[in-house]
Amino acid sequence: MPDTRLILHVKGTEQETTVLPKQAVRTAISQGQITHSQLIWSVADNAWKQVRELPHLLPSQKLAPAPARVPTGALPKVAAAPVTPTPKVATGPVPRIAQPATGTPTAKNAGPTVKAARTPAVKVGAPTEKTEKSFVVKEENPGVHPLKWFCIFLGIVIFALVAVNYFLVDRSVVSGLAQTPYSQVTAYAHLGAYVQPNVIVIHVPASSQLTKANLTDFLVSLAHSTPGTPFGGNPYSRVALTSGWTASYTLRGIDWKQLGDMASEDEAQRKDFLLSVLTDPIGEPLMTPQGNKSEAAMQAEREKIWDTFAAQFCR
Repeated sequence: MPDTRLILHVKGTEQETTVLPKQAVRTAISQGQITHSQLIWSVADNAWKQVRELPHLLPSQKLAPAPARVPTGALPKVAAAPVTPTPKVATGPVPRIAQPATGTPTAKNAGPTVKAARTPAVKVGAPTEKTEKSFVVKEENPGVHPLKWFCIFLGIVIFALVAVNYFLVDRSVVSGLAQTPYSQVTAYAHLGAYVQPNVIVIHVPASSQLTKANLTDFLVSLAHSTPGTPFGGNPYSRVALTSGWTASYTLRGIDWKQLGDMASEDEAQRKDFLLSVLTDPIGEPLMTPQGNKSEAAMQAEREKIWDTFAAQFCR
């Protein structure tokens, strides 16, 4: 065993050991990580020793060096100094005893043979020092994920739909309305669900420019400003009117086109026409059949429906 490394006994059996650098052991003892009762193999003594019995491993300020151990058996002869009759015994450290190639500590003396203690077994392949594993994250570049391509494609489709609706539908309606007295009234238009070329949705937020007195005239101007379908020029099959973002009222495209041609009709005629063709979002007529209702009851119902309709667009 090199002089720079020590064998430590691990708690358990005598065969459980570990090998550490001598400097690492000294540091661990000074920091209190190895107690003074820890067993360490002493090559010089050919035996296990506690840390407190090995002064060269202890900090100098804690314990004084232990006295030199007198080896058993006959002492080797020491040459006398020429200037004094009294032989002088060397006080230096005991010479290190060479070990056999097998690493088994033995005691070599001139006297009777001393039985060597059992050599501690060192586990083959056991790590001598605690090392920290370093983890390296390897970043791979697999290219663009298919989901990214899908999102890019979906974004392009949405942008294209918005652009088509703006240039072919919304801009035409707004431009036509700008030529009328209602250019200050805000209106938006787009195809149904942005993809139905035979349906148009017109949004008219409530405006202070609109009143019950001019509402029919505004709707005639709006209908006249609405172009035909962007790909055929024919009237839309359905037209939806709303003051928000969901359809509130619907009517057939041919009825909407007919309304746009009623500029010469009076308000009462336009109002009666609208009440006869307007339906709810699912296509149910607003006016119920007359049946046994009196004319006065029908007129009251008509006024109530018209007031509800006008309240959507007049502020």
